Amino acid sequence: MSKDVEWVMIGLDPKMSRRQGMPPQLPIPKSEFEGLADKGLSIDNARKWIKSFLNDSPAGKDGNWRKKNSQLVSALEVFLDKAPLLDRAQNGFAENDFEKALSALKRIASMDPDDHAARLNLAAAQTALRDYPAALKTYQSIRKTFEGDADYHVGLGQVHATMGNKDAAIDEFVLALEAQPDCQPALDALAKLGVLVPVYENPRDATSLTYVRSDKVDEYLTSVWDAEARDAAYYLEQLAYHERESRPLVVLAIADRIVKLGDAASVERGELARIAALRDLGRRDEALAAAKAYVEKAPKSAGAHVELGRCLAALGNVDEARAALDKALEADPGDLLALQYRFWPADAATNIQGVSNAIPALTAFAEAHPNAVGAWRSLARAKIATGAKDEGIDLLKKAVALRADDDDLRAELWTQLGNEKRYQEIVDDAGKLENLAKRDWKLRWNEAEAYLGLEKKIEARGAFSAINFDDSLHVDIRKRAKRAVKSIDEGLTLGGVMSNPETPPAAT
Repeated sequence: MSKDVEWVMIGLDPKMSRRQGMPPQLPIPKSEFEGLADKGLSIDNARKWIKSFLNDSPAGKDGNWRKKNSQLVSALEVFLDKAPLLDRAQNGFAENDFEKALSALKRIASMDPDDHAARLNLAAAQTALRDYPAALKTYQSIRKTFEGDADYHVGLGQVHATMGNKDAAIDEFVLALEAQPDCQPALDALAKLGVLVPVYENPRDATSLTYVRSDKVDEYLTSVWDAEARDAAYYLEQLAYHERESRPLVVLAIADRIVKLGDAASVERGELARIAALRDLGRRDEALAAAKAYVEKAPKSAGAHVELGRCLAALGNVDEARAALDKALEADPGDLLALQYRFWPADAATNIQGVSNAIPALTAFAEAHPNAVGAWRSLARAKIATGAKDEGIDLLKKAVALRADDDDLRAELWTQLGNEKRYQEIVDDAGKLENLAKRDWKLRWNEAEAYLGLEKKIEARGAFSAINFDDSLHVDIRKRAKRAVKSIDEGLTLGGVMSNPETPPAAT
């Protein structure tokens, strides 16, 4: 830079100086000063100008000026001297070498106690190294400087949360949101702590995601539902979504609305959901009364008898519960829940011997009701659970043959075929179906995974992409499909992409 440069010395706001790790005053070429407001002040330019000022300007070379302004000169020289250490710290973070970053940042903090930007990064390095007490101390030492900065409050909040200081963590995350209302890390952290609940107003629209206080979810959703007239289809979609999210209080409110609508095609779904929600909320006597009332109203409903049986079992009335389940199976021998609670052990997930012991009775029941698709399906699940996978798959095929239009059943068959790497059978079966693009998303997902298992990545990518762009599906399903496409593009194998995101449970 020319020795004839005119210089302007500007003073920085003390808090801003500490936040950026800058000297309290900076020399700036007069020719650059006017455009500074538009261009902003970069660290690289600050270093360049300081170096030029100290080495080339008349003031910088004047011993008397240096002596009179010794504190400023020292601050400017320290700013230049710590540049290599800042680079080392940045490289350490980039390489996940937090010890390297920590060492460099400690030296900077020693050289320049007012560089609070370095101290903020030091706290991050200490957190990464799980030295939480040290990180907490560092964060607290710079609070006055960074108060009102969302990233600062999130970092400190995460340390508090890790140390078990829940109330203090919540306070910091709330401060982060006050500083930046859309601060996603703070929203996610408060959701993890149970303070907020992420809710899709429309499960098919990613932009409808909002965060609601956990104790106000039902109140908030009521305001959404009341905003305009809603039909039964809308409430059924809401019901399925909130059942998956295990929100019985919300499910109860939706079920009540479905029942009040009186739509013949959905009222049973609402009644059964209402009973289950009452039971899940611990209101067992109310659930039992509701189940008995609905059985009287709909004595031929298998679901009504199932819910009555579950309510009775929850209250310890085992014999009465079994009688109710037998009534359910009289009404519908293929009801999966009735079969589950009547024949399977309660701890089926861990009691393989109990499942094995149930197979003879299940087999006898299925043979006595040869057209009951659910009976063969339940038996197939029991076989698979006990290791007889080929037998189980054959039984699922038998069930599919009895009810070829049941997409959920076929998806379960394809899932089991995929688990056994029998991908070609899935592709062959898919080729026999019409309008697969309009069928249940689980079928399409299984087909995509089968293509990937056969190393047909172009076909797999196309199938996952079609799911991703299907706006009739729940947003979480589309997100998974998008991740699958990305994984294929990155060259990952089937296992690296993901397994079927919704393997059918023991009873549905």
